[in-house]
Amino acid sequence: MPGKHKEPTIAFRPSAWERAIIEQRAALSGMHKKDFIARSCVYSNIIVVGKKENIQHIVDALQEMQMVMKEIVGQLRSGDFSLSKDSYGELKKDYLALTVTVVDIVNGAAYLFEKEAPQNQRNWKAELELEQLCHAIGNSASKNGIIERKDNS
Repeated sequence: MPGKHKEPTIAFRPSAWERAIIEQRAALSGMHKKDFIARSCVYSNIIVVGKKENIQHIVDALQEMQMVMKEIVGQLRSGDFSLSKDSYGELKKDYLALTVTVVDIVNGAAYLFEKEAPQNQRNWKAELELEQLCHAIGNSASKNGIIERKDNS
């Protein structure tokens, strides 16, 4: 149906310079602008600006997640799991996104704690996506050499 989209819109207003850079990078990447922006946001390093106290927001979110997970475990053990399959899937997606973001933020905030961010984790999200793709299309594709994963070890 025209004018109807499955996913909500995320909008922002870059400056003229930021827009020119985004458009050039998207054009040179060979991707559509929307795909370039989405992948750039998902796979980029998160730069943490501020103080150690900003990390308190992360701690609070993790504590809330821990309480909810304990509640779910209790429900599963008692056999009284109250979430529908759809609600559980939404919760799982939200918590996975939170966990991935927390890892990225903590790595980006390493300098606040006078530490270096781990360099060997830079492409872990891309590797996870590739692994999921291989699983989705079946093991036969990876066994036949259509998709090969290179190990750096």
